Amino acid sequence: MDPRFLFKEDCGDVFTLNLTGALVHRLYREGAVPEDIAQRLARSHGISPGQALGDVLAFLAQVRIHGLLAES
Repeated sequence: MDPRFLFKEDCGDVFTLNLTGALVHRLYREGAVPEDIAQRLARSHGISPGQALGDVLAFLAQVRIHGLLAES
């Protein structure tokens, strides 16, 4: 499946991610911590690390709310 799409198996819903969301989701699933993801996004998007961290944490919270992020 395309990494920009998340499939919720219990109800069949499909969620679409933009490229940045897909990157954040992939990096987090691979074990990166939010602070490291934020640093990478801050560099690539020309934003402050604090803003990037806030965005990463907000994104991860939404993904969790929708049951699309398996926690280990």
